[in-house]
Amino acid sequence: MKKKKKLTKKQVIILIIITIILGIICYFSATEITKSIIDHKTMEEKMKNDNFSSLTKVDTVDNITLTDLINNFNKLSDSEINLNSITNNRITINNIEIYFYLKDNNINITSINFNNKTSKVKEIISNMIIANNNNISKETTNLIYNKVFETLGNTTDKNSKTSEFFQYQGLEFSLKEYKNNDYKYSFRIGRITD
Repeated sequence: MKKKKKLTKKQVIILIIITIILGIICYFSATEITKSIIDHKTMEEKMKNDNFSSLTKVDTVDNITLTDLINNFNKLSDSEINLNSITNNRITINNIEIYFYLKDNNINITSINFNNKTSKVKEIISNMIIANNNNISKETTNLIYNKVFETLGNTTDKNSKTSEFFQYQGLEFSLKEYKNNDYKYSFRIGRITD
């Protein structure tokens, strides 16, 4: 029978340290694994119970008549529009054509057609955006105006270039540049209604 060799003091300390380290590693590993399993189960339950329709819901605005839109615009603008001057849903102010697309007597799209980027064009577009939704600020209209011009050419065909479509607070914005048309640009403000 062999005699067991007695451990030295140094070996005992090393074994204790290794045991403590392994214990800590096991503890944290078990904690992380348990937490991961619980999180996964919780997420599965949450996904079963959640209604994801709110993630895809688009902001909408109430319908507005041409008369109400023009009244809103006139409160904001020096370029007042006379309702009686609108012919075939179209009016021209300072070489800027505004065309109103109606759906069931309500505004569906307002198209602002122009040839050159000017401060007057920018002002009319800004005021028309706010007339469509008075919760939108002047600063936001400037951002929208700049963004549609920045993204002009997002899609192209042989006759035109189009910007990205932007949606904000129930409105949709886009810009089209034509190669051969009476007006070079068409800034569109669409209304998203229920």
